[in-house]
Amino acid sequence: MKSRLLLSLALPLGLLLVVAPDARANSNAYPTEGCVKTKLIAAGRYCRAAVLDAALDARPNPSTLREIEKTWASAEARSEAAGVSCVDTTVSAAGMAELLDAAAAEIASAAISTNEAAAAAATCQQILAAEGQHLLGRGNDRLRKLLGNRRAAALAKVDGPVEDAVIEGTDAALRAVLVSPNVSTEWTMITPDASIEYQGKTLEPTCGNGTPWVFFVKRGTVNKTLMYYQGGGACWNYLTCTLPTHKTSTGPGDNPANFQSGFANLNNPDNPFKDWNAVFVPYCTGDVHWGDRVVEHRAGPARSVTIRHKGFTNAQVAEKWAREHFVNPEQVFVTGSSAGSYGAVVNSLPLQETVWPSTDFAVVGDGGNGVITQDFLENDLSKWGIEDNLPAWIPGLNVPLTELTAADLWTESALFYPHNRYATYSTAYDGGSGGQIGFYNIMLNQSNPLLWSNWWPPACEWNSIMRMLNDDTRSQADNFRFYIGSGTRHTMWGNNKVYSDTTGNVPTVRDWLVAMLEETPDWVDVDSDDPGLLLPGDPRAVPVNDPPFNEDGTRVVCEDAAPEE
Repeated sequence: MKSRLLLSLALPLGLLLVVAPDARANSNAYPTEGCVKTKLIAAGRYCRAAVLDAALDARPNPSTLREIEKTWASAEARSEAAGVSCVDTTVSAAGMAELLDAAAAEIASAAISTNEAAAAAATCQQILAAEGQHLLGRGNDRLRKLLGNRRAAALAKVDGPVEDAVIEGTDAALRAVLVSPNVSTEWTMITPDASIEYQGKTLEPTCGNGTPWVFFVKRGTVNKTLMYYQGGGACWNYLTCTLPTHKTSTGPGDNPANFQSGFANLNNPDNPFKDWNAVFVPYCTGDVHWGDRVVEHRAGPARSVTIRHKGFTNAQVAEKWAREHFVNPEQVFVTGSSAGSYGAVVNSLPLQETVWPSTDFAVVGDGGNGVITQDFLENDLSKWGIEDNLPAWIPGLNVPLTELTAADLWTESALFYPHNRYATYSTAYDGGSGGQIGFYNIMLNQSNPLLWSNWWPPACEWNSIMRMLNDDTRSQADNFRFYIGSGTRHTMWGNNKVYSDTTGNVPTVRDWLVAMLEETPDWVDVDSDDPGLLLPGDPRAVPVNDPPFNEDGTRVVCEDAAPEE
């Protein structure tokens, strides 16, 4: 099956990968983790002293406050010397002392003896210290078993109301250092510096036309993080880059607060991500968030256009910010729509390997199944300069670009991180001029833009290949699922149908994603039993009766397209 996919149109996977030039990268070296570890250990010492003082009805010792302030300042100075500020990463030393004083009062109040208070004081210290130690050993404790054992051993010293008070107090302290309190709870636009040092590289974020690139961030109320990669087409030659067929700028108009439908509406009580921290990565480079090259696309000696295909660079800037403000999430959901679908799977790999290696991940590609032509694979994909960013730590992806398909990308990623979960979403005939069939049609007719708007002729062929890619991945990776809905709509993230559409006897997308996040038996492969039925608002052929649409344009009809009974 792989050779058939390669020769037909499978999406080259290899180009996707990310950041580490050799072997498995060592996340221990990043300054933020060392800084936060030191702060947590100091917080643990402070908590122990504060609980003992509170148990004796003694006023807090000024020397204890001076110690935590001195340790905070020293940790921040070391991180700054290593090129990474740790000041905004956490609450201040005074803020931490205030939190722990309040926690100590509650713990001491719950204790009925001096011995119980002493045990609680030791437990508080051990829990915070264990979290700090875990930060520098996450790569060797990816399932958090060691951390869990240490936490359980500490809590075994207390029970009842004292245990509850210790858990509440340490959880509050952990949130204050693992989720930056200095990030606004409203969407905020970040304009990065023109030049940023990160992991031995100088990053220069930019849009394809040289205008500034920005991104958006928001703090939630839980220690979980959403990474979303925006869509917006792609370009790979003079024609596609000059017409153009991709989004070319970023700015206030990209603010997620402007979009209040589907999962984009974080105020919807049914939204499973409403309380999460979030990083929104806009798109303007024409390279599906993979590129790392400035290219002069030419059409003869007199016509050319220069595009800064720096989507991967921009994604790394957002990654750097995320790891410095959301230090160790319990769970991360990585997704993106259309072009952002590819950005999500690719950029999830360094996030899992080096940024948050012991975090539970779920990765979903929304409207990006990787159906491309062999000509695009062989002659166009490499223009974005993704070769240098392949994930060398995943052997199955550390191969020549032309040997990889989209199925390989999903399969090898899922197999390398079997404790995490992966999925793709698409409608059965993902169409429209900006949809998957639309771009596949452009690839089939690159030299004739007059045919680009007639996106529907290859719909049946695209559907067949999309299904082969899904089946190929599913047959090899038990932690991968697919969702194929009815109709032709492109992407689901920002559409309210995620809460209501059950056409073709499918679960809602919302329920399916919740099952994925919670890893329940309801997370299954989904395939509508009425795939060709168009839903309200779905793209249609013009005229409406052009094949493969039926006479009244309400249904796509392809031979052998419906799922088997």
